Amino acid sequence: MKKIDVICIGAALVDIVAKVERHPLEDDEVFVSDLYMVSGGAAANTAIACSTFGLNTAFIGKLGFDDEFGKKILEDFSINSVNTHFIKFSRKFKTGSAYIALNTDADRRIYAHSGAANHLSKEDIIEDELINSKIIFLSSLRNIKPFIIAGKIGKKNKIPVFLNPGMLIIDQGYNEIKDLLERTDILILSEREYKKLTESTEIPYRQNQSIEKNRKLWDLGIKIIIITLGKKGALLLSEKQCYLVKPIKVECISDTTGAGDAFSAGFIYGFLQNLSLEFNNLIKNVKLGNYAAAKCIQKLGARKGIPTKNEIEFYIRELNKKV
Repeated sequence: MKKIDVICIGAALVDIVAKVERHPLEDDEVFVSDLYMVSGGAAANTAIACSTFGLNTAFIGKLGFDDEFGKKILEDFSINSVNTHFIKFSRKFKTGSAYIALNTDADRRIYAHSGAANHLSKEDIIEDELINSKIIFLSSLRNIKPFIIAGKIGKKNKIPVFLNPGMLIIDQGYNEIKDLLERTDILILSEREYKKLTESTEIPYRQNQSIEKNRKLWDLGIKIIIITLGKKGALLLSEKQCYLVKPIKVECISDTTGAGDAFSAGFIYGFLQNLSLEFNNLIKNVKLGNYAAAKCIQKLGARKGIPTKNEIEFYIRELNKKV
């Protein structure tokens, strides 16, 4: 069996996106100028992006058995060459969906109904399905029990475990998710997620700040923390080093949906080139993540703006010229 580069575990949903001029106020109504349906879900978006970059990618999640949303998700995975052999199905719950309102400033509001996705169980995570992977990537599923099992399998088999938790996990609080964090090697957080997790009001841009604010996380065994900061770039932290990677300037932002998922995919692609935790290599990987995110937000939806394999490879060559 061919080695899988990355297995993405989490939610695969169908996004129903409404374009509006503004978001409604209390007891208000707004006109929807356009309405469209696309496959989504954070882990699924990252899987699609990784596969687009040419990585051998598999997805694990739970869909409703033989329902229309599930069929669409499977079709989109197939079109994008994502391995679906490990997907689980529920006869009790329907495939999940998310309802997204997107205004003219690319500001969005998301209402997620996880459906079958949140009923992925710890029994659904099978060691023989994971041990053939180079990376285990976990993302944005409120039910963390299967993630903890995946993390245990990763640690046991020396497979790097990446966690991009999302607010569905972070909102549960440090004590509730500690077991999951203990099984995480690389933690990718948005600015809001980081502040909520660490109960902090500021980002630790200096190394002495990072050591102090992140002591609990380093003590759990987390090796690398990345904080995505939107227009400010991304902050890369190890226990001994700290570096702010500048963003890529974008003239026109169409939609920020999926930017974090694209960042994760770009970082994963870079990491797989050498599987190294050497800090300078990680800086380059963060730059790849910034590049993927910058391309993503220039098109509507989480997947239309994903750079191609050729674009990613060209960007890597340009980075290597600057070294």
